[in-house]
Amino acid sequence: MRTERAVAGARRAAAGPSSDLLVDLATRFYVAGQSQIEIARALGLDASTVSRYLKRARDEGIVHVEIKRPRSLQGDLALELASTFHLKKAVVVAGPPGPGSGDAVAKAAADYVNSRLLNGMRLGLSWGRMLSAAIHKLPVGTVAELDISLLHGGMGRGGTGIQGHELARHLASLHPRSRVHYLHAPVLVDSPDIKEAMMRDRSIRAALESAASAEVALVGIGTLDDSAPLIRDHHISPRDRQRLLAQGAVGDMSTRFFNSEGEPVHVLDDRLIAVEWEQLKGVPLVIAMASGLEKRAAILGALRAACMDVLITDELTARSVLKAGRTG
Repeated sequence: MRTERAVAGARRAAAGPSSDLLVDLATRFYVAGQSQIEIARALGLDASTVSRYLKRARDEGIVHVEIKRPRSLQGDLALELASTFHLKKAVVVAGPPGPGSGDAVAKAAADYVNSRLLNGMRLGLSWGRMLSAAIHKLPVGTVAELDISLLHGGMGRGGTGIQGHELARHLASLHPRSRVHYLHAPVLVDSPDIKEAMMRDRSIRAALESAASAEVALVGIGTLDDSAPLIRDHHISPRDRQRLLAQGAVGDMSTRFFNSEGEPVHVLDDRLIAVEWEQLKGVPLVIAMASGLEKRAAILGALRAACMDVLITDELTARSVLKAGRTG
Protein backbone atom coordinates (compact mmCIF):
# COMPACT_ATOMS: atom_id res chain seq x y z
CA MET A 1 0.00 0.00 0.00
CA ARG A 2 2.81 2.39 0.91
CA THR A 3 4.51 1.60 -2.42
CA GLU A 4 1.31 2.29 -4.36
CA ARG A 5 0.87 5.68 -2.63
CA ALA A 6 4.49 6.53 -3.34
CA VAL A 7 4.09 5.63 -7.04
CA ALA A 8 0.88 7.66 -7.24
CA GLY A 9 2.57 10.54 -5.50
CA ALA A 10 5.50 10.41 -7.88
CA ARG A 11 3.13 10.51 -10.86
CA ARG A 12 1.29 13.53 -9.43
CA ALA A 13 4.57 15.30 -8.80
CA ALA A 14 5.75 14.63 -12.35
CA ALA A 15 2.49 15.84 -13.84
CA GLY A 16 2.38 18.93 -11.63
CA PRO A 17 -0.23 19.69 -9.01
CA SER A 18 -3.87 20.20 -9.88
CA SER A 19 -5.84 23.04 -8.37
CA ASP A 20 -7.75 20.52 -6.27
CA LEU A 21 -4.50 19.15 -4.87
CA LEU A 22 -3.24 22.62 -4.01
CA VAL A 23 -6.51 23.42 -2.24
CA ASP A 24 -6.32 20.11 -0.36
CA LEU A 25 -2.73 20.78 0.72
CA ALA A 26 -3.48 24.35 1.78
CA THR A 27 -6.57 23.27 3.74
CA ARG A 28 -4.65 20.56 5.55
CA PHE A 29 -1.76 22.89 6.40
CA TYR A 30 -3.40 26.26 7.10
CA VAL A 31 -6.83 25.18 8.39
CA ALA A 32 -6.40 21.72 9.90
CA GLY A 33 -2.92 22.50 11.22
CA GLN A 34 -1.26 19.36 9.86
CA SER A 35 2.50 19.46 9.52
CA GLN A 36 4.16 19.16 6.13
CA ILE A 37 5.49 15.73 7.11
CA GLU A 38 2.00 14.53 8.08
CA ILE A 39 0.61 15.78 4.76
CA ALA A 40 3.44 14.13 2.83
CA ARG A 41 2.77 10.79 4.51
CA ALA A 42 -0.99 11.02 3.95
CA LEU A 43 -0.68 11.87 0.27
CA GLY A 44 2.43 9.88 -0.58
CA LEU A 45 4.53 12.93 -1.41
CA ASP A 46 8.00 14.05 -0.42
CA ALA A 47 8.06 16.72 2.29
CA SER A 48 10.01 18.97 -0.08
CA THR A 49 7.24 18.57 -2.68
CA VAL A 50 4.62 19.57 -0.12
CA SER A 51 6.64 22.66 0.76
CA ARG A 52 6.98 23.57 -2.92
CA TYR A 53 3.25 23.08 -3.55
CA LEU A 54 2.32 25.23 -0.58
CA LYS A 55 4.47 28.01 -2.00
CA ARG A 56 2.78 27.53 -5.36
CA ALA A 57 -0.62 27.80 -3.69
CA ARG A 58 0.44 31.19 -2.35
CA ASP A 59 1.93 32.28 -5.66
CA GLU A 60 -1.28 31.38 -7.53
CA GLY A 61 -3.47 33.21 -5.04
CA ILE A 62 -5.16 30.09 -3.67
CA VAL A 63 -3.72 31.08 -0.28
CA HIS A 64 -3.70 34.74 0.63
CA VAL A 65 -1.51 35.68 3.60
CA GLU A 66 -2.55 38.86 5.38
CA ILE A 67 -0.84 40.27 8.43
CA LYS A 68 -3.14 42.41 10.51
CA ARG A 69 -1.77 44.73 13.13
CA PRO A 70 -3.64 44.22 16.41
CA ARG A 71 -6.41 46.78 16.70
CA SER A 72 -5.17 47.51 20.19
CA LEU A 73 -1.98 49.14 18.89
CA GLN A 74 -1.49 52.41 17.01
CA GLY A 75 1.36 51.63 14.61
CA ASP A 76 1.58 54.91 12.67
CA LEU A 77 1.37 57.01 15.81
CA ALA A 78 4.05 54.89 17.45
CA LEU A 79 6.36 55.38 14.46
CA GLU A 80 5.80 59.14 14.58
CA LEU A 81 6.55 59.23 18.30
CA ALA A 82 9.71 57.18 17.88
CA SER A 83 10.90 59.28 14.93
CA THR A 84 10.19 62.62 16.60
CA PHE A 85 12.06 61.77 19.80
CA HIS A 86 14.73 59.47 18.33
CA LEU A 87 13.55 56.35 20.13
CA LYS A 88 14.41 52.82 19.13
CA LYS A 89 10.73 51.97 19.48
CA ALA A 90 7.43 53.26 20.77
CA VAL A 91 4.39 51.17 21.65
CA VAL A 92 1.09 53.07 21.65
CA VAL A 93 -2.10 51.42 22.90
CA ALA A 94 -5.18 52.48 20.94
CA GLY A 95 -8.47 53.57 22.40
CA PRO A 96 -10.08 56.34 24.45
CA PRO A 97 -8.94 57.12 28.00
CA GLY A 98 -10.73 55.43 30.83
CA PRO A 99 -10.37 53.00 33.73
CA GLY A 100 -9.11 50.23 31.44
CA SER A 101 -6.53 52.23 29.50
CA GLY A 102 -3.82 51.89 32.14
CA ASP A 103 -4.40 48.16 32.29
CA ALA A 104 -4.06 47.91 28.51
CA VAL A 105 -0.78 49.83 28.61
CA ALA A 106 0.50 47.54 31.36
CA LYS A 107 -0.40 44.50 29.23
CA ALA A 108 1.36 45.95 26.18
CA ALA A 109 4.39 46.74 28.35
CA ALA A 110 4.45 43.20 29.72
CA ASP A 111 4.25 41.76 26.19
CA TYR A 112 7.11 43.94 24.99
CA VAL A 113 9.32 43.29 28.00
CA ASN A 114 8.69 39.56 27.73
CA SER A 115 9.75 39.65 24.07
CA ARG A 116 13.10 41.20 25.06
CA LEU A 117 14.06 38.88 27.91
CA LEU A 118 16.95 36.47 27.37
CA ASN A 119 18.48 33.78 29.54
CA GLY A 120 20.98 35.28 31.97
CA MET A 121 20.04 38.88 31.13
CA ARG A 122 21.07 41.64 33.55
CA LEU A 123 18.02 43.75 34.43
CA GLY A 124 17.82 47.06 36.25
CA LEU A 125 14.51 47.76 37.97
CA SER A 126 12.88 50.95 39.20
CA TRP A 127 9.48 51.12 40.91
CA GLY A 128 6.01 52.57 40.45
CA ARG A 129 2.37 51.75 39.74
CA MET A 130 2.62 51.17 36.00
CA LEU A 131 5.81 49.14 36.31
CA SER A 132 4.18 47.04 39.01
CA ALA A 133 1.11 46.43 36.86
CA ALA A 134 3.28 45.40 33.90
CA ILE A 135 5.50 43.05 35.89
CA HIS A 136 2.48 41.33 37.40
CA LYS A 137 1.20 40.60 33.87
CA LEU A 138 4.37 38.82 32.78
CA PRO A 139 3.98 35.09 32.06
CA VAL A 140 5.79 32.43 34.05
CA GLY A 141 9.15 30.99 33.11
CA THR A 142 9.85 32.09 29.54
CA VAL A 143 13.56 32.50 30.36
CA ALA A 144 15.83 31.66 33.29
CA GLU A 145 18.74 32.98 35.33
CA LEU A 146 17.89 36.68 35.23
CA ASP A 147 20.24 38.91 37.18
CA ILE A 148 18.07 41.64 38.70
CA SER A 149 19.32 44.84 40.33
CA LEU A 150 17.55 47.84 41.82
CA LEU A 151 18.23 51.21 40.22
CA HIS A 152 17.70 53.10 43.48
CA GLY A 153 16.99 52.64 47.15
CA GLY A 154 13.64 51.83 48.67
CA MET A 155 10.79 53.78 50.18
CA GLY A 156 10.47 53.85 53.92
CA ARG A 157 6.67 53.90 54.07
CA GLY A 158 3.64 53.47 51.88
CA GLY A 159 3.75 52.27 48.32
CA THR A 160 2.86 48.67 49.13
CA GLY A 161 3.07 46.46 46.06
CA ILE A 162 4.97 48.95 43.90
CA GLN A 163 8.34 49.10 45.62
CA GLY A 164 11.43 47.93 43.80
CA HIS A 165 12.34 45.06 46.12
CA GLU A 166 8.81 43.64 45.87
CA LEU A 167 8.82 43.86 42.08
CA ALA A 168 12.29 42.33 41.88
CA ARG A 169 11.23 39.43 44.10
CA HIS A 170 8.15 38.78 41.98
CA LEU A 171 10.08 39.01 38.72
CA ALA A 172 12.68 36.55 40.01
CA SER A 173 9.95 34.14 41.10
CA LEU A 174 8.70 33.92 37.51
CA HIS A 175 12.03 32.86 36.05
CA PRO A 176 13.95 29.85 37.40
CA ARG A 177 17.33 30.35 39.04
CA SER A 178 17.11 34.15 38.90
CA ARG A 179 18.77 36.25 41.58
CA VAL A 180 18.24 39.73 42.99
CA HIS A 181 20.89 42.21 44.13
CA TYR A 182 18.95 43.97 46.87
CA LEU A 183 19.86 47.56 47.67
CA HIS A 184 19.50 47.86 51.45
CA ALA A 185 19.20 51.63 51.62
CA PRO A 186 16.51 54.32 51.39
CA VAL A 187 16.27 56.27 48.16
CA LEU A 188 16.51 59.63 49.94
CA VAL A 189 18.39 60.30 53.17
CA ASP A 190 18.29 63.33 55.44
CA SER A 191 21.70 64.82 54.71
CA PRO A 192 24.70 64.60 52.38
CA ASP A 193 26.78 63.32 55.31
CA ILE A 194 24.45 60.36 55.77
CA LYS A 195 24.64 59.56 52.07
CA GLU A 196 28.42 59.75 52.14
CA ALA A 197 28.54 57.37 55.10
CA MET A 198 26.13 54.91 53.46
CA MET A 199 28.04 54.95 50.20
CA ARG A 200 31.09 53.70 52.08
CA ASP A 201 29.18 50.48 52.71
CA ARG A 202 30.53 47.83 50.35
CA SER A 203 27.17 46.09 49.82
CA ILE A 204 25.45 49.34 48.82
CA ARG A 205 28.23 50.22 46.38
CA ALA A 206 28.14 46.71 44.90
CA ALA A 207 24.37 46.83 44.43
CA LEU A 208 24.55 50.18 42.60
CA GLU A 209 27.46 48.99 40.46
CA SER A 210 25.43 45.94 39.51
CA ALA A 211 22.49 48.15 38.53
CA ALA A 212 24.75 50.37 36.42
CA SER A 213 25.90 47.32 34.45
CA ALA A 214 22.35 46.31 33.47
CA GLU A 215 21.63 45.40 29.85
CA VAL A 216 17.98 46.45 30.15
CA ALA A 217 16.37 48.91 32.56
CA LEU A 218 12.64 48.94 33.30
CA VAL A 219 11.43 52.30 34.56
CA GLY A 220 8.31 54.34 35.11
CA ILE A 221 7.96 58.09 34.69
CA GLY A 222 6.88 59.95 37.81
CA THR A 223 5.41 63.40 38.42
CA LEU A 224 5.41 65.84 41.31
CA ASP A 225 1.62 65.98 41.50
CA ASP A 226 -0.26 65.36 44.74
CA SER A 227 -1.26 61.87 43.54
CA ALA A 228 2.30 60.78 42.75
CA PRO A 229 3.51 58.10 45.22
CA LEU A 230 6.66 60.11 45.99
CA ILE A 231 4.47 62.98 47.17
CA ARG A 232 1.37 61.15 48.42
CA ASP A 233 3.34 58.80 50.65
CA HIS A 234 5.63 61.59 51.92
CA HIS A 235 8.87 60.18 50.54
CA ILE A 236 9.70 63.75 49.58
CA SER A 237 8.99 66.46 52.10
CA PRO A 238 6.91 69.52 51.19
CA ARG A 239 10.06 71.63 51.45
CA ASP A 240 12.01 69.40 49.06
CA ARG A 241 9.07 69.32 46.68
CA GLN A 242 8.99 73.11 46.59
CA ARG A 243 12.75 73.21 45.97
CA LEU A 244 12.33 70.86 43.03
CA LEU A 245 9.42 72.85 41.59
CA ALA A 246 11.34 76.10 42.02
CA GLN A 247 14.09 74.64 39.83
CA GLY A 248 11.54 73.67 37.17
CA ALA A 249 11.33 69.94 37.87
CA VAL A 250 8.37 68.25 36.15
CA GLY A 251 9.08 64.58 36.80
CA ASP A 252 11.55 61.81 37.47
CA MET A 253 12.90 58.55 36.15
CA SER A 254 14.39 56.28 38.80
CA THR A 255 14.16 59.28 41.17
CA ARG A 256 16.45 61.37 38.99
CA PHE A 257 14.57 64.60 38.36
CA PHE A 258 14.40 66.70 35.19
CA ASN A 259 12.74 69.86 33.90
CA SER A 260 10.46 70.37 30.88
CA GLU A 261 13.47 70.56 28.56
CA GLY A 262 14.87 67.29 29.82
CA GLU A 263 17.70 68.90 31.75
CA PRO A 264 18.62 67.29 35.09
CA VAL A 265 17.50 69.04 38.26
CA HIS A 266 20.19 68.32 40.85
CA VAL A 267 18.46 69.71 43.97
CA LEU A 268 18.37 66.37 45.81
CA ASP A 269 21.33 64.61 44.19
CA ASP A 270 23.56 64.91 47.23
CA ARG A 271 21.00 62.91 49.25
CA LEU A 272 19.78 60.39 46.67
CA ILE A 273 20.97 56.79 46.65
CA ALA A 274 20.42 55.80 43.05
CA VAL A 275 22.25 55.23 39.79
CA GLU A 276 23.46 58.45 38.24
CA TRP A 277 21.90 60.04 35.15
CA GLU A 278 24.86 59.12 32.97
CA GLN A 279 24.80 55.55 34.25
CA LEU A 280 21.12 55.23 33.36
CA LYS A 281 21.84 56.67 29.92
CA GLY A 282 24.59 54.10 29.55
CA VAL A 283 22.18 51.15 29.85
CA PRO A 284 21.81 49.72 26.31
CA LEU A 285 18.01 49.46 26.47
CA VAL A 286 15.93 51.64 28.79
CA ILE A 287 12.23 50.76 28.58
CA ALA A 288 9.93 53.42 30.06
CA MET A 289 6.20 53.01 30.60
CA ALA A 290 3.66 55.66 31.57
CA SER A 291 0.13 56.68 30.63
CA GLY A 292 -2.41 59.37 31.39
CA LEU A 293 -2.69 63.02 30.42
CA GLU A 294 -1.59 64.04 33.92
CA LYS A 295 1.84 62.69 32.96
CA ARG A 296 2.16 64.59 29.68
CA ALA A 297 4.70 67.14 30.94
CA ALA A 298 6.75 64.48 32.71
CA ILE A 299 6.77 62.18 29.67
CA LEU A 300 7.76 65.03 27.37
CA GLY A 301 10.57 66.06 29.71
CA ALA A 302 11.76 62.46 29.97
CA LEU A 303 11.77 62.12 26.17
CA ARG A 304 13.80 65.32 25.83
CA ALA A 305 16.24 64.01 28.42
CA ALA A 306 17.14 61.31 25.87
CA CYS A 307 17.43 58.78 28.66
CA MET A 308 15.05 56.16 27.30
CA ASP A 309 15.09 53.93 24.24
CA VAL A 310 11.52 52.63 24.30
CA LEU A 311 8.32 54.34 25.44
CA ILE A 312 5.07 52.46 26.05
CA THR A 313 1.99 54.64 26.51
CA ASP A 314 -1.63 55.20 25.48
CA GLU A 315 -2.97 56.87 22.34
CA LEU A 316 -4.36 60.06 23.86
CA THR A 317 -1.20 60.71 25.86
CA ALA A 318 1.00 60.03 22.83
CA ARG A 319 -0.95 62.52 20.71
CA SER A 320 -0.85 65.11 23.47
CA VAL A 321 2.90 64.68 23.97
CA LEU A 322 3.54 65.02 20.23
CA LYS A 323 1.40 68.18 20.07
CA ALA A 324 3.15 69.69 23.08
CA GLY A 325 6.53 68.75 21.61
CA ARG A 326 5.77 70.59 18.38
CA THR A 327 4.53 73.75 20.07
CA GLY A 328 6.88 73.82 23.05
